[in-house]
Amino acid sequence: MDLFGVRILGLNAETLHKVVLSLAVVAAVLAVRALLTVVVGLGTGVSRRSIWTRKGIRLAFGAVGTLLLLSIWFDNPNRLATFLGLLAGGLAFASQNAVLSVAGYFVIVFGKTFDLGDRIQIGDVRGDVLDIGLLKTTVMEMGVPALLMPDPHHWVASRQYTGRVVTITNAEVFKQPTYNYTRSFNFLWEELRLPLRYQTDFPRAEAIVLAAVREATAGIIEEGHRDLAHLRERFLIHASELEPRVYLRLTDNWVELSARFLVKTYGVREVKDAISRRVLARFRDEGIDLASSTLEVVRLPRVELRAAEDARPADAPLPSDA
Repeated sequence: MDLFGVRILGLNAETLHKVVLSLAVVAAVLAVRALLTVVVGLGTGVSRRSIWTRKGIRLAFGAVGTLLLLSIWFDNPNRLATFLGLLAGGLAFASQNAVLSVAGYFVIVFGKTFDLGDRIQIGDVRGDVLDIGLLKTTVMEMGVPALLMPDPHHWVASRQYTGRVVTITNAEVFKQPTYNYTRSFNFLWEELRLPLRYQTDFPRAEAIVLAAVREATAGIIEEGHRDLAHLRERFLIHASELEPRVYLRLTDNWVELSARFLVKTYGVREVKDAISRRVLARFRDEGIDLASSTLEVVRLPRVELRAAEDARPADAPLPSDA
C-alpha cells in the first residue's frame, strides 16, 4: 500500500483487514466484559464472591480475546508456534520476576495460601488483603507491637491500620514465609505480662487477673472450641487449652505474671485495654502495686559536721622542725 507515494512495508489489504477485525474483536470483548461485570455487581454489593466473579470474568474474556487475536494474525499453526516460542524465551530471559509473579498468583489462588480479606504477613508487611492481581497483591497495612518488631517506620504500635496501602509482588510467596492469621483458625492466643513485687499476695493477684480476662473474653471460648473442632477435622493438631491461664516467672527484680488467653484476630487491642483497666482498678482496691525498674529514693543519708577542738588562730606561727 502506498501513502503519499511511499510504499509502507507490510501494510496491504490483508493486513488492513486484520487490523480492522482485531479492533472489532477488542471492542466487542471489552463491551461484553464490562456489561457482565456490571450485571454481577447489581444487588450483591462488595463481597468476596462478587469480587472473585468479576476477576474470573476479566480473566476469561482476556483469554478469549487473546485467542481470537492470535487466530486472526497467525492462521498458520507453524507461525504461531514459532511466535509463542520466541515470546516465551524472551519473557523467561527479560522478565523473570513477572513470570515468577504470575506463577505466584496461581499458588496463592489455587493453593489457597490466602484470600481476599485475610489478615496476612509476608516479610515485614502485615495487614488485610484488599486485592489479588495477576502480578501483585494489595494489602492495607497494620501496625506492629514494638516487642515483635521494633522498627521505627511502624508508628502504630498495635494491630491497627496505619492508613498505608502496600503493594507486594506475588513472587514473594516463593521467597519468604507467608503467615495467615484468619485462614483456618480466626483466633489468636495473646498474653498480658505484669511485673509484681516479691511481697505481693500472688494467689489474690492471679485471681484478679483471671477474673478480668474471663470478663473481657466472655463468649470467645465457645466460638474457639467450635473452630478448633473444624480445624481438627482437616489437620492433625494436638489438643490445646483454650481456657485462660496464668503463669509465674522469677526474675532478678520482680515476679512476672503472664496471663494467656484466647482472642479474635480483630480487636485485640480493645480486649487488652479492657483487661488492663479492670486489673488496675482492682489492684488499686486491693493495695497491690506493680513493680518497676525505677530508682526510689527513700531518704537522704545523714551527714555530721564537727569542728576541730585544737583550732589555731589564722596568724599563729607554724611549728618548727627543730
